[in-house]
Amino acid sequence: MAMAALLLLALALGAPATHAANSSGSADCDCYATSAQTYYTHYSLHDFRHLSAPPAPALRQALPAGANFTSGQSSDTVGTTQRGYLDSADWTQSWAVQEWGKDRSDVAPTRMWNSNSNVYVAGATDDGGSSMLVLRTKRWGAYQASAEVENLQKNLMYASIRFRARVVGDSGAVAGMFLYRNGANESDIEILTRDNPDEIRYSNQPVLDDDGNEIKDASTTVNMNTDAQIDGTVSLDKRDQIKWSDWHTHRLDWTANATTWYVDGRQLHSKTYGVPTVSSYVVLNMWSDGGEWSGKMDDGGEARLELGWVEMVYNTSGPIDDGDDGGPQKLRRRDGGGCKTVCNVDGSGSIKNGGFKVVSAGAAAAAVPVGLLAAVMVAAGCLLL
Repeated sequence: MAMAALLLLALALGAPATHAANSSGSADCDCYATSAQTYYTHYSLHDFRHLSAPPAPALRQALPAGANFTSGQSSDTVGTTQRGYLDSADWTQSWAVQEWGKDRSDVAPTRMWNSNSNVYVAGATDDGGSSMLVLRTKRWGAYQASAEVENLQKNLMYASIRFRARVVGDSGAVAGMFLYRNGANESDIEILTRDNPDEIRYSNQPVLDDDGNEIKDASTTVNMNTDAQIDGTVSLDKRDQIKWSDWHTHRLDWTANATTWYVDGRQLHSKTYGVPTVSSYVVLNMWSDGGEWSGKMDDGGEARLELGWVEMVYNTSGPIDDGDDGGPQKLRRRDGGGCKTVCNVDGSGSIKNGGFKVVSAGAAAAAVPVGLLAAVMVAAGCLLL
């Protein structure tokens, strides 16, 4: 804590300034600071607000002949990829649409299959942009057509991830925005369309023990307006009504000792149970299997996870995978110079809105020894790579 205080004092010596990131996505930032005073070495923004939106591909009721529920795999492509952004390098170098399925079971009575047709760009003019990314799930009589995409930066090791999102549609579906490596290393934001519109689920996996019983403190339902939680804790702070069907910024912070969740910059919950300990990656999904968690969607029903952008500040367990730099803005600490310029990703003037706030620069930053900054970052669970 003493080191962190020294660092913040040193940063405060520099007068804040505004600096605009250029169109190539290369900004003069060495490191990135969050409102939680945690520091990261890499930044990326996946912005879906200003894309062309051709017609969504048709979602066919019949699965291809090669879809095998026993194996969960298909020898044929499932669904159709929307032309435009989703078949461009901007998308394919950063995200992968999943095409796996699963059969019914005693606890999940509805068959489910992920389809390319359920991931598409649509028009949206009610949140400051002209488009959005959509993940859809729809119930056919024989199965549930669902959607899942994985981010291809697979070696995140501590991160702060923000999702500008809303969820709309029928009861009986789950929208997931989460970090994942395996069943024992997963941190979730989940919105259940059968829940009250101001309730959200925060979990660190595993949630169930070997006997199928829920593990204490693994999963918490939080009311986004009153802060009421499953343990009855209530904050006196009252705000305007927050509903997951409206646009909000959902945030998940993963550090070495805790997973912490926010809505619109306000911390709602934190867990020390089940904090992931291995490198992970971001997953988005929209699904239902008719089970107790998702609920059962009526035949013909559908629900959608709609996203304006996904913003990530993170450290890695190895070299960053940049592809050919033809995708979204991916900014990283420059080699050899330490953190001479630390940029703020929260508040006004953030990178995603066309600029960033320089927290420290020049002589002021030089007053912060690189070794001291590295020590603070390691203490916060940050790897300086």
